[in-house]
Amino acid sequence: MHESPDGLAPDTQPASPPDRARRVRALALLALGGLLLLLVVSYAGVGPVLERVRAMGWAAPFLFVPYLIINTLDTMAWRRALSPEAAARVPFMAQYFARIAGEAVNSVTPTAAVGGEPVKAQLLHAAGVPGPEAVASVVIAKTALTLSQIAFILVGVPFLAVRFGRPILGAAIFAVLVTMAFLFARFLVGVQRRGLVHSAWRRLVRWFPRSRRVARLGERAAAIDERLGDFYRIEQRAFRTATLWHFMAWLLGVVEVWIIMQLIGSPIPWADALVLESLGQPIRAAALVIPGGLGVQEMGGTALCHLLGIPDAPAVTLWLLKRARELFYDVVGIVYIAQQTALRRAPAMEPPA
Repeated sequence: MHESPDGLAPDTQPASPPDRARRVRALALLALGGLLLLLVVSYAGVGPVLERVRAMGWAAPFLFVPYLIINTLDTMAWRRALSPEAAARVPFMAQYFARIAGEAVNSVTPTAAVGGEPVKAQLLHAAGVPGPEAVASVVIAKTALTLSQIAFILVGVPFLAVRFGRPILGAAIFAVLVTMAFLFARFLVGVQRRGLVHSAWRRLVRWFPRSRRVARLGERAAAIDERLGDFYRIEQRAFRTATLWHFMAWLLGVVEVWIIMQLIGSPIPWADALVLESLGQPIRAAALVIPGGLGVQEMGGTALCHLLGIPDAPAVTLWLLKRARELFYDVVGIVYIAQQTALRRAPAMEPPA
């Protein structure tokens, strides 16, 4: 897809053959995900699912409340990745909606949950943050989010083991996974401290030696690496705080699952809600090529519910309602991108006085 100079919206030039091929592939994957979703719903039965949805009644709007707080915590984590001077320039709500916008792009495009990160950086830069620091903050926040997500997934392992009466086995697996996660965290941060972006730029120069655009990226790459190095060397406490905020946001997802099951008339214990939310994360991650893990999330999540003894109708309803909440905020994010793009283009379209 061709992008406009502001990097926030596509231009109107005809799509090239590679662009058309990517779009056809994305549509095919989306259709596959839709088919899987239909199979899941038909397996549980449309009638029983609708009955569970109607059971929510007037309390249905509460479905959208937890994510308001979740995104608040995630935005607070992202702000910790900015210098105090940069954070002072950006209103909290501007960064809040920038994050929703970036997550919407991550959700609706088959880009392994990273396609929206440049959008976040662009919106942050438009709000007054220097470009290299905006990009570095996105990289830092994504790192903290990833590490907190890994920790959250690991928490679900012993709870699942206890659920099936295998606490010793669960403790052993947990210890091994924690060790691996610690080594991965050291590696991930270490790579960023050793000039990750500049190394990537040098590869681009070898691949596209005559590209002027690639050549101009060298100075920006060095500035991004400098900010990353300074942050991990000087602001380690800020990184730990950001990771903690993200981890708290993941825990709030457990509350969301628990609330949904209450609203549809199929209450579950807190421990089961934790297992569903934590171990549901790798299920979606396994479907990186399908936008939003459509169909795969619902099918895998329903299978996880079966493992815990949750019947078909409430299991499918749970994951469909989580999908509905996600789509709602995706629309909010896309609308925000369109609004910001229109505001940026408006001055250029005004006739001279």
